[in-house]
Amino acid sequence: MKGIFRKASAWLLVLAMVLSMVIPGGMVYADGGQVKITILATSDIHGRIYPWDYAIDSATDNTGFAKVYSVVKEVRKENPNTILIDNGDTIQDNMASLFNGEEIHPMVQAMNMMGYDAWTLGNHEFNFGLDVLGRAIKGSKAPVLAANIYKADGTRFVKPYIIKEVQGVKIAIVGMISPHIPRWEASTPKNFEGLTFTEPAEETKKVLAELKGKADIIIGSYHIGEEGEYGSQGVGDIVKENPEFAAMIAGHAHSDIPGKDINGVLIVEPKAYGNKVSRIDFTLEQKDGKWVIVDQNSQNIDTKGYPSDREMEEAFKTYHDRAREEVNTVIGKVTANFLDNVNVLPGIPTAQVQDTALIDFINEVQMHYTGADVSAAALFDAKSNVLAGDFKKKDVANIYKYENTLMAVKVTGKELKAFMEEYGGKYFNTYQPGDVTISFDPNIRGYNFDMFAGVDYEIDISKPAGQRITNLKFKGKPVTDDMELTLAVNNYRYGGLLKAGIIRGENKVYDSYEKYGDAGRIRDLIVKYVQEKGTITPKTDHNWKIVGADLNHVLKDEVYDLVKKGHMVIPTSADGRTPNVKALNVYDLIRAGKLPYKNITILHTNDTHSRIEWGKNDGMGFDKIATMVRNMKAKNPNTLVIDAGDAFHGQTIATLGKGESVAKVMDKIGYDAMAPGNHDFNYGQERLLALDQMTKFPILAANIKKADGTNLLTPYVIKEMDGIKVGIFGLATPETAYKTHPNNVKGLVFEDPVKAAGEMVKELQSKTDVIVAVTHLGLDESSMDTSKKVAENVDGIDIIIDGHSHTVLKNGLAVGKTLIAQAGEYDKNLGIVDLYLKDGKVVHKYATLFGKAAAEGIGADGDIKALIAAIKGENEKITSVVVGKSSVTLDGERGHVRTGETNLGNLITDAMLEVTKADVALTNGGGIRASINEGEITKGEVITVLPFGNYVVVKALKGSDLLAALEHGVSAYPNEAGHFAHVAGLTYKFNPNKPAGQRITEVMVGGEKLDINKTYKVATNDFLAAGGDKYDMFKTAPTLGEYPGLDEITIQYIAAKGTVDAKVQGRIVAAEQAPVLEKAPMQEKVPTAEKVKEYTVKAGDVLWKIAKQFGLSYEKLVEFNNIKNPHRIFPGQKLLIP
Repeated sequence: MKGIFRKASAWLLVLAMVLSMVIPGGMVYADGGQVKITILATSDIHGRIYPWDYAIDSATDNTGFAKVYSVVKEVRKENPNTILIDNGDTIQDNMASLFNGEEIHPMVQAMNMMGYDAWTLGNHEFNFGLDVLGRAIKGSKAPVLAANIYKADGTRFVKPYIIKEVQGVKIAIVGMISPHIPRWEASTPKNFEGLTFTEPAEETKKVLAELKGKADIIIGSYHIGEEGEYGSQGVGDIVKENPEFAAMIAGHAHSDIPGKDINGVLIVEPKAYGNKVSRIDFTLEQKDGKWVIVDQNSQNIDTKGYPSDREMEEAFKTYHDRAREEVNTVIGKVTANFLDNVNVLPGIPTAQVQDTALIDFINEVQMHYTGADVSAAALFDAKSNVLAGDFKKKDVANIYKYENTLMAVKVTGKELKAFMEEYGGKYFNTYQPGDVTISFDPNIRGYNFDMFAGVDYEIDISKPAGQRITNLKFKGKPVTDDMELTLAVNNYRYGGLLKAGIIRGENKVYDSYEKYGDAGRIRDLIVKYVQEKGTITPKTDHNWKIVGADLNHVLKDEVYDLVKKGHMVIPTSADGRTPNVKALNVYDLIRAGKLPYKNITILHTNDTHSRIEWGKNDGMGFDKIATMVRNMKAKNPNTLVIDAGDAFHGQTIATLGKGESVAKVMDKIGYDAMAPGNHDFNYGQERLLALDQMTKFPILAANIKKADGTNLLTPYVIKEMDGIKVGIFGLATPETAYKTHPNNVKGLVFEDPVKAAGEMVKELQSKTDVIVAVTHLGLDESSMDTSKKVAENVDGIDIIIDGHSHTVLKNGLAVGKTLIAQAGEYDKNLGIVDLYLKDGKVVHKYATLFGKAAAEGIGADGDIKALIAAIKGENEKITSVVVGKSSVTLDGERGHVRTGETNLGNLITDAMLEVTKADVALTNGGGIRASINEGEITKGEVITVLPFGNYVVVKALKGSDLLAALEHGVSAYPNEAGHFAHVAGLTYKFNPNKPAGQRITEVMVGGEKLDINKTYKVATNDFLAAGGDKYDMFKTAPTLGEYPGLDEITIQYIAAKGTVDAKVQGRIVAAEQAPVLEKAPMQEKVPTAEKVKEYTVKAGDVLWKIAKQFGLSYEKLVEFNNIKNPHRIFPGQKLLIP
């Protein structure tokens, strides 16, 4: 038995020895002959061994190789079949450059100690040149990978891949680097001299072909993010085209990707600095002689829960102590904190939303060494600051994170603006109504937002990216495209600008690396500057600011308080690298239940005058308004859309169909109500009533009565939204009685708006929670009836949506407890009013505007765009209608109408005189846009001549102002000028050899010499009446009446004549030897400027009583004011009293 036992024991011993040779000790098998392999990966460690941030000389709890090593040891104990990979950006940052002279860099020593199996190069490995990198590569025990770097002889710079065999499983690890090193190191080409970087996507296919049949599984270690940049593909796109990979380790983007399947390939990224370690576990088994993955999973292990490895800390203590000693070196003093608050609100860095002493200081240093006119610098770390006291080297590392060098280059103003748009404007999200904070684009990193010194500028975040830099000035003067300037930037930005074609390399004028070598890094220059100055006093020049964001919302403080108390958090980008990526928006917060209010939103327009299409000098167009209505209703379903009048008349698109086209568009947008403007009566009251019947929304007016005392239009409507009842009533201006043709308002009485408003409030108070007045009254102080007067005299109106005076009220006008809102004119703005209710009571009101510039950032509504196109198609049939004939060509050639009298100019001004019965008509040559050939005249031809939709206005103009208008008209002669004056009712001569302003030598009005002290009734177009073309004298002159469109009047004039035979009649004569104009002598009975007064007709007034009040006969008032029917005057009508 003993012999048998001994033989058996010997046999077992031999078997054990054989097996030990076949199966290495410690290898892990799964059940059934399976093999389990673990991949651990780090990336973007950036100079961190100890868990320590030397820029602030403080410990951290989740950074550094020492933390990572604890994870590695634990996992290796669990599975010895563990492969450890680093994915690059390893030897730069966190004072690692202090040890660049070491034979083996401490970061490489640390990787050697940990037993890394592969190290892929990152772009920052090239920051210090090929000597430093060469020593690091030579010192690395791990194979160094990067398949897409080639030397001049066509061979690869380092290995493209390795194949590591674990328990018979052949694992290929492929390395690849971002190809943009030449872009980022453009200022220091020696850092990559002789090397070429190919596109990873192309090189991947090449490597996979090389690996065919050589490996069982393939792992990618790519120092490239999931998303591509600068036209190169990211790993997400690469694996879509190359499913051969089992897994892909991403880097460079500092993203936290614990595991993501794209095209069957598992993608991970371990964030940065050693925060995370990516772990992938594969279970493989052999099938038909091939190793096949039967199970896999991944995670990112947070190093925060692990201790810092004592063994590593002891090994690298000398380096740690040297780094701490270096960063605590005092280089000067600072008299005050650079920033009193690093954040304007928790999560929103101060230095990226306003000019600060911190960035101004960096730019100051850059301008000092380069002598540049302009400098650009970024905030690399949102926590950067320097506090009062000692200025230490660690402070420099804190405010300037990277080892950049300093460059200066000559640029044009055009190049500077292109740079500023790309790197100074795109960083921000476009402002949206309801935002109470400024936010950043989540796809742009803070280091790509530059702030500039040496120029003054604004960033308008209401505009689309690429159009945001405004009011750009250098030394107080606008920066022009051809202006030449010197610009200071870091080498990283220089390379980007060079690659983008914004700057040219031959224009480089300064390079700190060429001048100082390694001591020319911006960090070193800051140290040198502080040492030279000794004491630094922080200062801010406030040369830039963000505009286009209305951040004064009534609920702003309430929202800010929630953030400060921790009830809300400002979000960061998914990868954590960009802070503040979404604005806090009141509409969103109410909908989410974060703010305890019910919200009613009112979108409003007024005085659009049928500008339903975008126009250079007009508004955003109704297709953009429709988009905003849709967007705002998505934010707040409790949204009303209201118009305050003068919508149906003005442009040809409206007048051809007598307002129907505009009514259709407004209906399609979803308007809820409107008030009638005076111009909405221009087609007659019957047509206005017909338009009211066409629309789904009511036209409201509580103060227009018919002869029998009944209402002409619906006085009010009640809308219920989310349980809130909103009463809306309308008011029209009594000025309508004389600001449209008398026949249009025949038999109507325009009651006192104050009286009517009081009655409406009394009617609605018990029925509603909110009362809104939509009024076409305006805020013109010369008007007898205004919205302000209504608000002052009637309690109980929450909001007045106003029109008529074309006033722009950015945040409304508060009058008592009433908020008046008005949006200007021509849909240049969409008004937004919000009411916030608690327990059914209005507790807050807020008004703002969404402007034309902001509308450039939104799309046009397709349905409204199509509807407008269809209307224009129908209108083309109307424009082909013949309205008359001309026996001669009517001259509207640009060079003629802008320098002298033409028969077409005479015809147009004659038409103006005919309809208005004014003393004089005057229009500008720039408004006459084409000629009309002899023969038949169509509506379309007249519209082509007069395309701007102007209407006719009669002004009371003093003779001296009329003379000034004519002087202005000829001031540019003989050069072409749009303000050249065409006239009817007068003739004038001028001497072009005289100085501008002294050229008029004769003016005859109605056959008599101009009396500079007399007041004349002058018909002009609304553009000039508002002071357009610098006819400032019209702007302040009293308005006596308003009439239909200039094109309509001209068409009617031609139609009435049948055939026109307009001629040049010598109304305007350039006479070099004409007599000098003499002032008319003062006459007792001729009204002087001092004696002419303006009287506004009140309810109950009759003409003879007014005349008696001023000691005149009523016949004198009739004659002086050209009153057709002395028995019919209207409240609000203005009379001139001689």
